[in-house]
Amino acid sequence: MKVSWRNKIVLPALLMAIILMGFSSPAICEDTSAGAMVELEKSDRDALAILGEGVVGKALPAWPIKDTARLMPLRKGKWTYQITAGEREGKRQVISISKTDRKDEQSLWDRSVVGDCTEFFSVKGDGTINLVSEIYLKQDAIVHYTPMLSIMFDGMKPGDKTQVETEIKIYDLHDPTYLKYSGRLKVIYTYVGVYEITVPAGKYEAVLIKSSYKGKVGPAHVVDGGYTFYARDVGMVASIERMHVTAFLFYDKRTKTPKVLIQKGGS
Repeated sequence: MKVSWRNKIVLPALLMAIILMGFSSPAICEDTSAGAMVELEKSDRDALAILGEGVVGKALPAWPIKDTARLMPLRKGKWTYQITAGEREGKRQVISISKTDRKDEQSLWDRSVVGDCTEFFSVKGDGTINLVSEIYLKQDAIVHYTPMLSIMFDGMKPGDKTQVETEIKIYDLHDPTYLKYSGRLKVIYTYVGVYEITVPAGKYEAVLIKSSYKGKVGPAHVVDGGYTFYARDVGMVASIERMHVTAFLFYDKRTKTPKVLIQKGGS
C-alpha cells in the first residue's frame, strides 16, 4: 500500500495525540474533589496556630460533603471544650444541645453555651443547616435572621465557596417588641479541605469550613471570619469561632475564642 507524504505526517501526529490523550485523561476525568489533598495556605496555617501545637496535622483525602447531619450532629448531649488562648485560656466551655418542639413553630435544635448564649437551628431536607435566631444573656439581646442564616450545605466540594446574605434584627431580651439594632450581613463559607486533627478527645479526620463575613449592624461595621473543623458523627472538634454579631456592638470585636474538644457528647 502506498502511503502519501500527507499520511506520513498526519498519522504519526494522530498517533501522538492519542498517546497524549491517554496520559492526560486521568487528570481531565478524575474527580479532583474526591480524594484531593489540599495543603493549607500559610496564612490559614498561621491563623490556626492559636489552637495549639500539633492540633492541625497533615492534609487528608477530601470528599464532597454529602451528609451535614453527620458532620454537625444535632442530637441531645453535652460537648466540653478547652479554650486555648486569650483571657480565658485554659478554661472549659460546655456546649449542650437539645431539641425544642413548639406547637406554633417548627421543631428547632438549640445549642447553648452555658451562661452565655443559645443558638436555634433548623435542618432542611436538602442537608442545609440554618441558624434561625440567637439569645445572648449577658447583652440581654435576641437576634433574628431573615432569611435564616445557612451555615452548612450538602454538595460542597473542596475549594467550593457559598455566599449567603441575611437581614439582622436585634431585640431586647426582656421586651421582644423593642428593636435595638438592625442591619445586614454577608457570609462566605469555603470548604477548604480535610485534615488530621489531634485534640484531647482524640484524633479525627475533620472537614475545615472557613467563614468570612462583613456587613453593618446598628453603628457597627462587621468584618471578620473564623475556622471550624467538623468530624463525622462527632461534630465540632476544634474552632476559632466567628464573632457573634453582638460582639461588634458590646465588646472588643477582635476577641477570638479558639477551642479544642475535650469530651464529645451525644447519645
